[in-house]
Amino acid sequence: MGYFAVTPKLELDIILGGFALFIVGVQILGDGLTEAAGTKINYYIEKYTSNLFMAILVGTVISAIMHSSTAATVISISLVRAGLMTLEQAIGISIGANIGTTMTSIMIGLDVSEYGYWIVFIGGMILIFSNNKLWKTWGNVLFGLGILFVGLEMMSSKLLVIQEFDVFNNFMYSLKDHPWLALFGSTAATAVIQSSTAVVGITQKLFLTGEMDMIVVSAFVFGSNVGTTLTAILASLGGSISTKRAGYFHALYNVAGALIGMVFIVPYSNMITWMNDLINGAPEMAVALNHLVFNVLSMVFVIPFVPGLIKVLSILIPGEDRIRSREKIEPLDENLIDVFPEGALQLVKNTTIKMSELVLESIESSQNYLHSRNEEDFQDVMQIESMVNQIDTNVVAYLLKISKSGIQNEENAEMYMRYLEVVKNYERMSDLSTNLVEFYQTVFEVDESFSEEAMEDLDTMYQLLINMVERSANIFEHEDFSRYDSLIKDEDYLDMIEAKYKEKHYRRMAEGICDTRVASSLFVDILGTLERIGDHGVNVARNVFSVVKYHEEDQ
Repeated sequence: MGYFAVTPKLELDIILGGFALFIVGVQILGDGLTEAAGTKINYYIEKYTSNLFMAILVGTVISAIMHSSTAATVISISLVRAGLMTLEQAIGISIGANIGTTMTSIMIGLDVSEYGYWIVFIGGMILIFSNNKLWKTWGNVLFGLGILFVGLEMMSSKLLVIQEFDVFNNFMYSLKDHPWLALFGSTAATAVIQSSTAVVGITQKLFLTGEMDMIVVSAFVFGSNVGTTLTAILASLGGSISTKRAGYFHALYNVAGALIGMVFIVPYSNMITWMNDLINGAPEMAVALNHLVFNVLSMVFVIPFVPGLIKVLSILIPGEDRIRSREKIEPLDENLIDVFPEGALQLVKNTTIKMSELVLESIESSQNYLHSRNEEDFQDVMQIESMVNQIDTNVVAYLLKISKSGIQNEENAEMYMRYLEVVKNYERMSDLSTNLVEFYQTVFEVDESFSEEAMEDLDTMYQLLINMVERSANIFEHEDFSRYDSLIKDEDYLDMIEAKYKEKHYRRMAEGICDTRVASSLFVDILGTLERIGDHGVNVARNVFSVVKYHEEDQ
């Protein structure tokens, strides 16, 4: 009786389905952990990165929490763009992020994937039956973690069949002699997938087949680091000089690490095999160790050269950074609320004054963008908007806590309402400033421009507006009403020239001077936006004046 050889079947549909689940799991897990950590991820990165070593530690922790070295690096680049973080701090975040991203591969190496279906079940039940926001957040975390492991299990169960295919064995054998091919392949795969975690996870399962050599594993690990640099570079494009240097450091660091690693790939791979045998680790743990040890060694070797690398970057990307460093907004001390409520309200005022300075800078940057068309000016306005929104959220929440604590007298109650109104006016002014640069961007994208006369009208309105906002902020800060009446007159004048410039614009359109399609259409909206910013600026001073005048009449 004869036996027929059964041709192995590669169930590509299940492999691809498992891969999709794995990628989605990584995404859900990262989003869930980020939400669980709260909205203060940016705040913690900014606050606790006072030096290079602290920045490395924060980068490691944040990347582990978010399950994404790219996300942590991009956040640091955005903070550099906002002028809230130095290039050296961002470099520290990039270095630490590479270490933090090894967390998932270590979890896979611990072989807890057998509990994946249970974790999916628990997370799913929480999402379905719980109405509590915090429980739902952690349900997302568990569901994402479970999906990640289920996807890996689906892949690994079918990928093991690959070892029965001669073409796979021959390919893996050729990669052993040509590890550079593995490096480039891994780099390309990571750049496309945008997840080094996914590439390393797949490598762990391929290593289980027994046909992948540790040298090939090392090349895949090195390449996965290089592939993550694409997003960081894209995030830095169009930003300030320091922003570009931060993005390109991430690339330089990982590429240099990979090239050095390739030089020592044979002894390095032997060392990893020895370490894994020492701890009696599973094949997946060997890959996780490879990932972790390589990133730790890269960190140790690069730290002494950071000052030199910054100099190299200044040569590669020459120029002065036009975005100035901004003073960090200090957190509002909640201990003052019960102990010294007057002090807590003064703290609100000080923070609001800094908010007014940011808003004024935003308006000035919007005018700069109108003339320069420089992406730095656009990004400056957008980053200020993010900062102003955060201040608005923090101050309003702080004022609410003050009100709930029981405001002790009528004066404090009036200050509470006054500050609330002032903060909301400044927040709206920042919103309108972003509307301005978005209008300009729309015009620039279609390669149009405003006529010379239209530009002169806009500059006249800007000059008056900026002067009004400065005087209004001065009235709020010092309660100096010597120029209040002139401010009110200027508000009327701003309304008048808005109407006048609209008429002039319609006349230019009729005469064919302003014949652009987009710019001509948006010009009236821009005039109206500038006028509304002026209204909100005057509202700040009017709010303060009405309260003080009320007290004077009572006396």
